[in-house]
Amino acid sequence: MQIKKVAIIGTGLMGGSLALALRKNFPDFDVWGYARSEEAFKRVDKYLPGRVERDLGKLVKDADMVFFALPVQAIIDHFQKTALFLKPGAIVCDLASTKSAIEKAAKQYLPKSVKFVGCHPLCGSEKSGIEHSGPDFYQGAVCVITAKETRRETKAVVQLWEALGMTIKFVPARQHDQLLSGFSHLPHAISFSLVRAVEIRPEHIDLVPPSWKAMTRIAQSGADVWTDIFLSNKKNLLKDIRKFQAALKELAVSVKAGEKDKIEQIIKQANKVWETH
Repeated sequence: MQIKKVAIIGTGLMGGSLALALRKNFPDFDVWGYARSEEAFKRVDKYLPGRVERDLGKLVKDADMVFFALPVQAIIDHFQKTALFLKPGAIVCDLASTKSAIEKAAKQYLPKSVKFVGCHPLCGSEKSGIEHSGPDFYQGAVCVITAKETRRETKAVVQLWEALGMTIKFVPARQHDQLLSGFSHLPHAISFSLVRAVEIRPEHIDLVPPSWKAMTRIAQSGADVWTDIFLSNKKNLLKDIRKFQAALKELAVSVKAGEKDKIEQIIKQANKVWETH
């Protein structure tokens, strides 16, 4: 498939980095970003000069590939908003952190004349906004694709991500959501909760060790993005939270009872699991 124009809806960290990476690696592509407001237009235009559009219809009508780099519910909403304008044969991709809800919405709202390929680049930052984007953001990371490997449009998307330096893994949407709940969504939930549970006063800041910063760095992540992730993967996340609560309770019971051997056993079990990573 020959790609001439790529449209990106959502020009924050992920979408902005994608635009810059495409321009660097595919200079012949016509890469366009979307800005909903005049304020957003000025901000995005600073990083993507001359390639920013405020009209969704104009943005996508002649695009060969359309990427949605928005929070989950916003992607679903924009599927509906752009459905009438998408070019027949266009490839539509998302970059969301949960896949089942997105795939269901794609089947429900996107026209059958377009080809949907679900993607999840496993990279990111606690920082957000196009000002933190960069052309090498995706280099060396893994991209999960939930579409069937043999499809023509999937192969085109694979070639694009590989050109940006990514390694491709094929995982069905349901399995993806189960795995990423434990690997990513639960750690974020724990980090958000940890910084709320432990009070750090300004006069004590010098006593905070690097381990605290390492564990709580992701607590700076955006509320809109992570609210959507938690709710769109609610069943899996709640299951993993219960598992974590049970493990934490086991440790608490042992500490309360002064069970030194049991505490050492718990820690050594964790050490062994970590060493296998």
